[in-house]
Formats: sequence, structure tokens, C-alpha cells
Amino acid sequence: MRMALPVASLRSMLTEERFADVCTETTWHAKKFLDLISIHSEQEVRGRQPRATLNPLTVLMAAAAWERFLNDLAGAASYPDEKWGERGASGLGRFQIPKIKRVDGKGWLSRPWEPEHLSPYLRQRGVLDRDLPDEWAAWLSFTWVGAAPKGWAFAEYAQDADTFRDVLKEAQKVRNGVAHLAFPQDLAAAQESSYSWSNNAKTITVQSGHARGLSAALLQLIDASIVTVARSHRWPAESYRLPAAWFRAKVPDSDSRYPGAEFWGGRSLHRLSC
Repeated sequence: MRMALPVASLRSMLTEERFADVCTETTWHAKKFLDLISIHSEQEVRGRQPRATLNPLTVLMAAAAWERFLNDLAGAASYPDEKWGERGASGLGRFQIPKIKRVDGKGWLSRPWEPEHLSPYLRQRGVLDRDLPDEWAAWLSFTWVGAAPKGWAFAEYAQDADTFRDVLKEAQKVRNGVAHLAFPQDLAAAQESSYSWSNNAKTITVQSGHARGLSAALLQLIDASIVTVARSHRWPAESYRLPAAWFRAKVPDSDSRYPGAEFWGGRSLHRLSC
């Protein structure tokens, strides 16, 4: 068993109240990509149709939620009270983008996608006292049929780090292609190589099942990371994590936002036990 690493040298500003704010905002951001999946599922249609545009945007919003969660953790641990900011009318939006120096040629935008660089950065700021990915475990999808992710396999980072790195790289590649309106060019290049983008839609897009599989991976990593940070500080993780209903094969009818939704093609996702 790996020994817990000490909370590192910089004085951390992260408090339980700030952590709660980060988690509240993260939950709000996660709703955005789940909303897109929900909208896509509202009506069964086939062939060329404008809903295909939602697929790459779903991955983009899932990637943005992941990046923003980690960014906000760094900001919550770094900003003194006078720079922390005020909540907006919605109770959200108090966070700024931390001014982070490049270290070893690695800018901040690369860190959420490279666990080996992310963990030392967060440890140094007292966000946690261990390597963040050590607690990562997830059901990961590697194929898809239509809107349904398929080829699910359960993986733990401690035993299979390369699989998680590959999934994060793929999510990052889709994110970059969509964010910079380069996705059609990237897709054309991918079709000439061994890269795994493929779809049966009659337009250039990310397959819906592929988008949902990548979103499922990031949803599980966000939740596992919330639990890991809370454990580091002995805070009640269950109070701050993402709603359990979103991880179910079918969202319970009691859920006020997505009653009866089937986001993951019949698969229940993994949640760490607290």
C-alpha cells in the first residue's frame, strides 16, 4: 500500500466551505452535459438530423466540467479571502481562473488530462494529501451502437493507469477539436489512421454512444475526485458528491430533473463507497 503523501509546502486556503462551493458549482456544470444527452434522447429519429450537433458539444461540456472542477479546486486553495470573490445571484460564479505559471513546459490546460502532472500540482497546494488518481475506478466504454455506449469494462487506475490515460487523451482530443472548430478536419485525419473515431450517422459528428461513453468516464472521475479530496481533509464526502441518480442505469422517477432517463445504455456507473 502506498503511504499517503504529506500535504505539501504551500499554505492552502481550501476550507470545507470553499470545497462545498466548488462542488455546488461542479454539480451545476455536470447538469449541462447531462441536459444535452437528455435533449438528444427526447425523440427517436434516424438518418441525417440536426441533433447530431449535440454529440460533440456533449463531450465539450463534459470536458469543460472536468477542467473547471480541477481549476476551481486550485483556485479555492490558492486565493486569499480578499480575492475569493462574491457569489452571483444564482449562488454560483465566484471563481476566477488562477494565474498559473508554466512548470516544466506544462501549462494548466494540459494538467487535467495528464494525471502524472495534475497530482503533484494539487498536492503542492494542499488540495489533497495523496495522488488524486489512486482512488479512480470506473466503468469505461470502448465501443458503441447508435446512442448506446457498449464494450464496458471496469478499471482501476492503480492497476491500469494506461487505460485511464487513453480515455482522457481521447476526451481531450474531441474537446480540442470541437472547441477550435477543427473537428471535421480531425475526423478526416482520424479516418486515415488507426484512431478510433467512427460513427454510423449520416454526417460528420461524434457518435452519440461515443459521446455518452466519454461523458460517463468524466462523470465518474469528477465524483471519485470529490470523494478523494474530502477524505484527505476528513470532510463528509457524501454531502458534496454528484447525485447518485445520475449514475443509475435508469434515473429514478423521483428525480426532479431527469426522471426515467437512461443516459448510459443500460449500464449503472461506479461510485466510490464512503
